[in-house]
Amino acid sequence: MSPQIVLNFLLAAAVLCWILYRQLQPKPIRERRPYSLMLILGVLGLVQIVQLAGKADISAAGYTALLIGLLTGAAFGWLRGRLVHLWRAEDGTLMRQGNWVTVLLWIVGIAIHLGIDWLGVRMSPPSQAAAAETLGTTGILLYLAVALAAQRFSTLSRIPAASRPR
Repeated sequence: MSPQIVLNFLLAAAVLCWILYRQLQPKPIRERRPYSLMLILGVLGLVQIVQLAGKADISAAGYTALLIGLLTGAAFGWLRGRLVHLWRAEDGTLMRQGNWVTVLLWIVGIAIHLGIDWLGVRMSPPSQAAAAETLGTTGILLYLAVALAAQRFSTLSRIPAASRPR
């Protein structure tokens, strides 16, 4: 495994641990600019993918696996957003808190994502398998951004329009 793959994996693991910890904590939801973290992770992930694409020959199977992985991240994010506990604090702040089901959905979603990446590597021609593997680990930050954004969108869609800030 290349040092870049190991670094990407460690970075993604640290971000995932932080996300899982935060999922279980009662936290206020920023309703006015709720997608800031996702935007940062998404830009970092896209930059890494574009840099990799500029220096590696990545197969169609690798890109297909990345796209399918992102779609599964969005689907699991949407489902988690439907299951997060929501309430308004006394001061009117929208609060949210995940539970063991949302954590389990994160774990299953990541496992499926890794399995899809594995299939993308196996379906790639041998000369492009290493690049497809690198794409899979490089795409983890983008996966997290998509999954978090879908979860946030799903969570916010549960708020009645009358109670949203203007």
